Amino acid sequence: MKKRIATVYLRLIKYAMFMGILGGIATFIGPPRHGLIKAGIGIVIGAMLLGNRLPAALKELYEITEEFTDDMFR
Repeated sequence: MKKRIATVYLRLIKYAMFMGILGGIATFIGPPRHGLIKAGIGIVIGAMLLGNRLPAALKELYEITEEFTDDMFR
């Protein structure tokens, strides 16, 4: 179980880095105003490019967390 949670965390970190890089790139495109809005657009585009991989990783993390909480409270 601990090995599974480590792999899920690494996948989520990779996805977050990818979306952050796209957000950073998007802030430099266009005029120098509204950088935060452009970064948000870049993050949304990154999430769209990831497609079904991001929700699948979050669902797997939820299942592992659910196992942990079941073990703690029972």
